Amino acid sequence: MKTFYYGYVVLVSCFIASFSYGLFYTVAVFFKPLQEEFGWSATLVASVHSVHLLVFVASSFLVGWSTDRIGPRLTMGWGGTLIGIGFVCCNFINSIWHLYISYSVASLGAGIIWSLPLTTIQRWFIKGRGLTLGIVASGVGFGTLFFAPAANHFIINYGWRKSYIILGMATWLIIMAGAFFIRKNPEDVGARPYGFEAIRDKTSSVDSKVWRDGEWTFREAVRTRTIWLLCVLYFCTALPMQMATVHIVAFAINLGISKTASAGALGLIGGASICGRIIMAWSAEKLGWKVALNICLSGCMVMFLWLTGVKSLWMIYVFAIIYGFFYGGKTPLIPGLIGLCFPGKSMATIIGMVHGLSLIGGALGPLVGGIVYDATRSYTAAFIMGAFFWAAGAVWLLYIKLPQKQKEAAVGLSIAKLTS
Repeated sequence: MKTFYYGYVVLVSCFIASFSYGLFYTVAVFFKPLQEEFGWSATLVASVHSVHLLVFVASSFLVGWSTDRIGPRLTMGWGGTLIGIGFVCCNFINSIWHLYISYSVASLGAGIIWSLPLTTIQRWFIKGRGLTLGIVASGVGFGTLFFAPAANHFIINYGWRKSYIILGMATWLIIMAGAFFIRKNPEDVGARPYGFEAIRDKTSSVDSKVWRDGEWTFREAVRTRTIWLLCVLYFCTALPMQMATVHIVAFAINLGISKTASAGALGLIGGASICGRIIMAWSAEKLGWKVALNICLSGCMVMFLWLTGVKSLWMIYVFAIIYGFFYGGKTPLIPGLIGLCFPGKSMATIIGMVHGLSLIGGALGPLVGGIVYDATRSYTAAFIMGAFFWAAGAVWLLYIKLPQKQKEAAVGLSIAKLTS
């Protein structure tokens, strides 16, 4: 009788961690209520998300380090607690500084939604790595699909202050449930990575622990050209992505579209991204990780140019579906590429560093969108700039190669085909 593989339980826990990030995307739904309550400009409201992303930089480093040192279980616990406390505190704000502080507390725990699950799942799965990465990353899409309309519903029925309490408490409970079941390594429950036997057969006698730990340390990784090229690539994708996330609802409302339909567009992006995350991550194992990623970056560039001509609801929804697919598709591919280039016990720290530095671009994106709109009363120039960054990322990707040591490694030989 075949024994149930505990890695599937870990997969669900990692999905929950990723799912919780949908809560931070509700800033687009709270955008107009905050403006109406306090009279803040678009730039000022957008700056809240920029503050979140800047603190997220530190959180990505901290969570990556904590995951490698004390494991994902305790790390997910303290991170989820900070997220819950931060959002509940948003109920009490009376100035922009109160909102900055509350969001900063929540953002300090936000690293659990990225480096932690995307590293942990790669330790459990060799076979089907692309698919499982896609499933975990799709949690953000499901989270956006769930939290955006939920936030809109609560705001309409209970007001924006009580909505922060409800969403913060619910998210904390969900994260705690996931933290209870997550485990760092297959050996913790007497198992091996899924698909390990097939890799061992192809690469002579490779021990499970040797495959998992590898030889890459954080210090070695930061000395390579590859990791810094990955940082720039991630930066180029984060800036326009966060710009769209924060401003798309306000952009739609400015066109005369209802608040409910505009919030629905954000939810639709999240829904379409679910398909993109799973399909493109699975395709990466067939087409090559770089080829799949380039398709996604090019698709995002085209859709940002499409936004410059949007005039009606159906055009917004076309953007949401197509852009959502490609934006979602690229999401698991970069962390997957990092994991393939730098496997080992420092993987979470490495992914946390690259993701953290990219968030500087993510923090700039909402500000750029807000500044351009306040100056021109239009988002056209901002969307053109966003298209440029997507195109720059697609070109930059061509220069990224596997580190030489990884090319020479036994497991790296099988990986080389996936990244070519």
